[in-house]
Amino acid sequence: MKKPITLGVAAAAGLLGLGLLAKGRRERFTHAIGHRLRGRMERMMASLPENSPPRLVMSVLPQLREQNNQIIGLLREQNALLAAKDVRTNVAEPES
Repeated sequence: MKKPITLGVAAAAGLLGLGLLAKGRRERFTHAIGHRLRGRMERMMASLPENSPPRLVMSVLPQLREQNNQIIGLLREQNALLAAKDVRTNVAEPES
């Protein structure tokens, strides 16, 4: 029972301490933590077999990004065409 309370108090104290740090120091601190986490993730991904699910997902992500960009481009084009059609329709029908 005391362990969860102690962990909660420690986490709250850590968040308060981080909030009290100057913005520049806080950014450096968070940048350093992010850099360490990215390094560990890269090492972990490199150690996985080639056909492991995380590596397969990471290999598909660039293709998905490209497909999403194409879909967004098509939707924007469709939106522009619909807006132009709406303007033409409103001009053709005089208001009563």
